[in-house]
Amino acid sequence: MHHASKDRFDPTTTNTLLAGEETLGVPELDPFARQGLITRIHSKLTSGKEATVYCCRAHPSTNRKFLAAKVYREHVTQAYRRTGVYFEGLERAMKARTLRAIGRGTAFGRSAVTGVWMANEFDALTRLSAAGADVPCPIAQCGSVVLMEYLGNGARPAPHLDGANLDPGEARSLFERLLRNVEILLREHLVHGDLSPYNVLVWKGRPWLIDLPQAVDARFNRSAFDLLARDIVNVCTFFARHRVRSDPIEIAQDLWQRYQRAELWEID
Repeated sequence: MHHASKDRFDPTTTNTLLAGEETLGVPELDPFARQGLITRIHSKLTSGKEATVYCCRAHPSTNRKFLAAKVYREHVTQAYRRTGVYFEGLERAMKARTLRAIGRGTAFGRSAVTGVWMANEFDALTRLSAAGADVPCPIAQCGSVVLMEYLGNGARPAPHLDGANLDPGEARSLFERLLRNVEILLREHLVHGDLSPYNVLVWKGRPWLIDLPQAVDARFNRSAFDLLARDIVNVCTFFARHRVRSDPIEIAQDLWQRYQRAELWEID
């Protein structure tokens, strides 16, 4: 099991799920209970094609009331076959045997892809959280599950941007902060790749980026700029409905040019 920074809590100090005790009802979540991270499932938040997300009651050792558990489905591998562009760059860290298995579509290959997809999200959340981006703080990763910060209160999760009630001032503020987050991603060499009003939560006046398994490394993915431009178009199109005027292509080109200049400076 992988954990985020240890200064937040020590997950080895308690053991809340002993042999013979009742499980949580979702087997994939039981290891987190054994590690003293969660005590029970509070509610199911979403259930999509790639994953189901649960709101879990957090153990007091975490200094939190709730945590979100994202349980990936095995057929998440189909997402890679549909959108192979996201895979470019990730294969650098994979062994030839694994790549051959993925190409042949074997059971091992499908399992490997699911692991890569999930690990990519945990890694992106870890890097971006440390860099100050508005993303849920990752807590732990085990099996097919990523455990992370929960956004919302016990009775209600944070709304998606698409369903939030925004006045013109709020819309402008969220738009500008969202673009700053996109820039932070680029500083970390990342492009979200699927940014839309459905992958942004609004909580405490801030936009929170979620669903990052497909995030690509801008240094190694030839489609990085095209994905960035699409992300910016999605953002600008949404905020145009709230009277926030912008030129998405100009914004995307400016962000990309500044990123490239920074990269050249680092190389020099």
